This record gives sequence, structure tokens and C-alpha cells, in this order.
Amino acid sequence: MVLKDILKEYEKCSGQCVNFNKSTIFYSTNTKEEMREVVSTLLGVQSSSSPEKYLGLPSIVGRRKSEAFSNLVDRISVQIDAWSTRLLSQGGKEIFIKSVLQSIPTYAMSCFLFPKNLCDEIERKFATFWWQKSAGKRGIHWCQWKFLCQSKEERGLGFRNMAQFNIALLAKQGWRFFNFPDTLVSQVFKAKYFPDCHFLDSRLGNSGSFVWRSIWATKVTLEKGVIWKVGTGRNISISEHAWILNYDNIRLMSRFDNLHSNKVEALINSNSREWNRGLVVDTFPAEVADLILRIPLAAVAHEDVIAWKEDPSGEYTVKSSYKLLQRLDPIAYALQPVYKDFYKKVWRLDIPSKVQVFIWKVAWNYLATKVNMMARRLVTNSLCPRCGDSPETLIHLFRDCPVSMEIWRFLSDLNGIVDTQEEFVNWLTRTVLSLSLARSRIFCIALWAIWGERNSRIHDRKYRSGREIANFVLNYVKEMDGVKERTQHTLSAGATWQPPSGQDIKINFDGAFEERNECAASGVVVRDRLGRILLSSSQIHGGVEPALAAEALACRRAVQIALTMEHTDIHQLKSRKPNLRFEYTPRSANKVAHLLASVSLKRREEIYLQHGVPWYAGTQAREESVREPD
Repeated sequence: MVLKDILKEYEKCSGQCVNFNKSTIFYSTNTKEEMREVVSTLLGVQSSSSPEKYLGLPSIVGRRKSEAFSNLVDRISVQIDAWSTRLLSQGGKEIFIKSVLQSIPTYAMSCFLFPKNLCDEIERKFATFWWQKSAGKRGIHWCQWKFLCQSKEERGLGFRNMAQFNIALLAKQGWRFFNFPDTLVSQVFKAKYFPDCHFLDSRLGNSGSFVWRSIWATKVTLEKGVIWKVGTGRNISISEHAWILNYDNIRLMSRFDNLHSNKVEALINSNSREWNRGLVVDTFPAEVADLILRIPLAAVAHEDVIAWKEDPSGEYTVKSSYKLLQRLDPIAYALQPVYKDFYKKVWRLDIPSKVQVFIWKVAWNYLATKVNMMARRLVTNSLCPRCGDSPETLIHLFRDCPVSMEIWRFLSDLNGIVDTQEEFVNWLTRTVLSLSLARSRIFCIALWAIWGERNSRIHDRKYRSGREIANFVLNYVKEMDGVKERTQHTLSAGATWQPPSGQDIKINFDGAFEERNECAASGVVVRDRLGRILLSSSQIHGGVEPALAAEALACRRAVQIALTMEHTDIHQLKSRKPNLRFEYTPRSANKVAHLLASVSLKRREEIYLQHGVPWYAGTQAREESVREPD
């Protein structure tokens, strides 16, 4: 009866009612049969010989954790078997893996920390499906799966590393513990596992549930990404908390004897709501002092809050957390800028995903050329199957083979690209980066067509001339453009400035940012329904980082002007004048404000003009004015 009383108390506190008709009870092997019958009768629930699943998740996870989630591996296998018999290109497989297969374990991974061997097994399923030629044909695994999990800009394909994604999902639960402390789940976990401290200072303990141990395992990730946003500064320890953005050592592990308090509040002038510059400079090393003085302070003090520094919004997101884990991964390496630019351009090209994946494979030398096959002892002859004169390397296959050279001759826009003796990777990278987007498309599709023609010669005994292949490439591009034109019947013209309605006034603002000098400028222009200038203003802001901060400062300046007052913040201003509305305006409809910000930043001068704009914005302002009806 005590157990039933506990359940009733839970119903009272939570507002949730236990449905005993749908409930089952599971007993350990040490419980006698007589005791099982008595308890089941008193509670009015059915007994079960094995733990059942709730919402697809195991109710009890024992020592054999991989077995508890084996159904997820089975579900992935079923999906793969259903699609393996279909002829998907690798571009199609990429979409299928990312959209379907990787989403299957997501719900379970947001609640439980998967064992490493389970993550490895899931990734093996993905890798086998990715590299296989067709159902039952394994294919060559050209590289380890972990390299495919790097971002596309870092030479990978952007597949998820399941272990890292698991941590990113679980860390969101930990984030909720200290950002939403009033929720029932936060209160329950805090009362049981960390009643007297913050979650980030909690200990694992000896008898925690599997869910608690799973969430606790994300503490290190959260510590890497959280930062205190300075308000009053009363709750932030100078030496123990992370509160200085872009400071490599995260925390200041020192004592400062010249301060009356170890709180950040001691560094702020409460009257002016500015940093006590002299005290900061005298207390900290020059590098640290400079970073502190760049931290913006709200004009009206607010409570200190914990923010997520990996996302501009300050809110935790799984995406930004996963990127953080990828960046901290030991296998991550700094790619040279030229190669980053190359991959960025390839993935930006308007070509089918199968062609993009093919170019990625070419850049990595993941093609079954004769030389590569001989290195794996799969063939005994490495000579080019088309000309038979030289070993079939990538440079010979795509550039130096007489068959390929004939194709390039008929592609007049690309005729000169083969007149070089560069190594293949350098030739590929330089060519893609130096060509326009339109010509880069033709180049990439030509490489893909050359590979297809080579395979047709070997496997189907089909031969096409260089002119025929060149025509195929040009027609392929033409067909793609034709499909694009049919799906986009009309291209919308660039948006233009629109006047406000009735007696409203419209305030456009924009921010300009100069990264090298960490300087920004805000431009604001106020107009009525006829486009007449009521006021124009620009301000220079020093020590601003990043560009989003420049836009935020411009927004605050615009609202201050709207209410004809100074030294307040956007949300507080809006609460005092609830009929303020904020709308996004594209650059083409925000040209005057953009001119004010960008020119002011360049000239390092501020303006404040009533009923007019500076000379450099006059023409644009006149073009956007509305003629009064006769």
C-alpha cells in the first residue's frame, strides 16, 4: 500500500494520473511467485516476465545495453534491404542515409548514451550501404567512415558521427536543467542528484540511473560551450566561471588581491553601466583586459544568465554542439584555405548531387582506376584501357589520355585547361577555382562524362567519339537549365523600398562591420508614407565582434530614435511602446540605411541630420520617394 500511496502523491504533485489498466509490473528474479501475485493484486496491474518498451524505448536498461537497443539496428537493416535492390546513385544514397537512416536512432539517443560498440555497429551498416555497388555486392571501402563524417568544407561528406551526435542530443537535456529549472523533470533530477549545487558542479554518484549517467556524461561538452552573459555581475565569479568570450584559457585561474570581491560586479561602474576601465587595465594582463572591455553591457542591468557561445542566439542547439564536438575531435585537422575554397565551390555548384559526390571522390583519388585496382591486387595490368600507352592514373585518365584530350578540344570554353604539367590535385583545384560558376559546371560534368565513357568502353563495349561526348556534356547542362526554367516560370525582381501605411513612420536600419579593425557602424533613416526623410543618423562603434553585433547595435539605435530617448535596450524599449513592429527587409529595399552605415564606417564619421541625408545617399533617397497624387 505504501507504493500505491507514493503513486497517489505523484499524481497530486504532477497532475498526471497513472492508468493501472495500461500498466505492467516487472519483477526481479529474486522475487517469489507468491509475493508477485500479492503485489500485482494490490496494485491492480498485470505482471510481465520481461521489461516492456515505452514509446519505443526500453523501460529498463540492464548491463547488456547493446541488446536493449538492438531493435534500432534491425530497423536500419530493414530500411537498407528495402532500398538496396533499387539503383540509387551515391548522391541518392547520401540523401537516404542523412534523411532516413540517421534519423532512426535519434529519439533513443536523446535519452540514453549508446555504448561505443553500438554506435560502431550502426555506422558499419551505413558504410556498407554507402560503398556497396548493389544488393549483395560489398564494394570497395575507400576510406574509414569517420573521415566521411567530417563536414563538407573539411573534405568529408557531412555524415553524422553517431557517438558525437549522441552527446550533442543528450547535452540538450543537461542544458534544460539549468535554463528551465522549474520544469518537473529538472526538479526531480536536481532533488535526487544535485540538490545543493549547479548541474555543472554535480558528481556522478554511485547509484544513479542510466538516464542520469547518460546526461551527466555531457558535462564536459557543456563546460566547453557555456559562457556567462554579464548583467549585474553579482553571480559570476571572476576566476571560476567562463565569462570572457574568445579567451583561450576559458577561466582566470588566479586571485586578484586589489579587488574587494571575486565577482564580476566589482569591475563594473553601476552608475554609468560601463566597465571600470582603469581597474580592469590595472588588474588583468593587457590581452585579457582588452577582451573584457569589449564585452557589451546593457544600459539597464539584468540578471546574469548562462548562454551558449557556439550559437549567435545564445541558446543551445544540437547543431552547434555537434560542430563543437567535431572541432574538438583529435582527427580534425586544419585544411589549407585553397582546398576549403575548392570544396565550398564544388558543393555550391548547380549540378546533380551524384556529380558533386563524384568530384569529391576524384579529389580523394577514390576511383577504381587501373593503378588503384592494381595497388589493391585486384588486377594485374595498370595500363589505360582506352589508349593502352600509359598507366591509368587520374591525371592520365582525365587530362593526358588522347581520348580525353579530344573531348577537351571540342569543349571550346575549356580548351586551354589541359595545357599544363601540374599534379592532378593542383590542376583540379586550380581549374575549379579559376573558372566561373557556369564553366566550372561544364568542367565537373565533363569529368563525370569521361569516367562514364571509360566504364562504357570496358563493360559495355560502347565507343563514342570526343565530339559525341562533348555534345553530351553541353546537352546535359542545357537540359538542367531547361528544367530550372520550367520550374521557375518567373524570376521575382529585386525588392524595393515600400512606404508605410497611414500615419505610421518607417525606420530602416543597417549595420556595417570591419573585421580587421573590429569596428562597426550603424545607419538609420526615418521616412513617412511619401518617402520624405524625417531624420538620418549614423554612429561608429569600436571593439565590436562579430558582424551580428553590428546589426544589433543598429537595431537598438533605430528603436532609441523611434522613442527619442537614449541608453536603453531593444526589448525594454519595445515593452514601453508595444505598437513597434520589426520586419526583415532585404538589402535591395534597404539601400539608404546601408549607404549610411557603410560610408560612415569607411570615412569614420558620424552624422545626425533632420529632414535630409548626406550627399552620398541623396540620389538613392530621391529614387525611393513617393510622388504625391495630383
